[in-house]
Amino acid sequence: MIDSAWFYQQLDKEGRSLRAMARALGLDPSSVSRMLRGERKMTADEQDGISAYLGVPLTEVAARRRGEATGFAERGQEPLTMDGKGLPVAGTEAEPAAGDNFYDRIRGRMKGTITIAPGVDLTAPVDPEWARVYDDDYPVSL
Repeated sequence: MIDSAWFYQQLDKEGRSLRAMARALGLDPSSVSRMLRGERKMTADEQDGISAYLGVPLTEVAARRRGEATGFAERGQEPLTMDGKGLPVAGTEAEPAAGDNFYDRIRGRMKGTITIAPGVDLTAPVDPEWARVYDDDYPVSL
């Protein structure tokens, strides 16, 4: 389940070694090697230490330890790449065309990611018990 390749790429990217990471974590190198191969589980403290050692966000390490992709990059979808101003990055399929509506593109990215159970009518009135704002014994006074 662990994304071993990603962890080893992070080590190689900065010229770091598994032994140095093991020293930083206070672990035996063989223990870290088994952890990154998925032969033993990573603890929360180890996850925190790896995040600090590699200089990557904790959420990224947490997702990679479970072998999950993050963000909008669901299966079959390309991630929407944004710049620092919150606009799509030019040169990608997200690049706005003349008259293009940004929010329509976002909704298009989400197509197929929500499943409505058979028999559920989204236009039906809400059950009154679920719509209560306050308890009848304690009315809201204005």
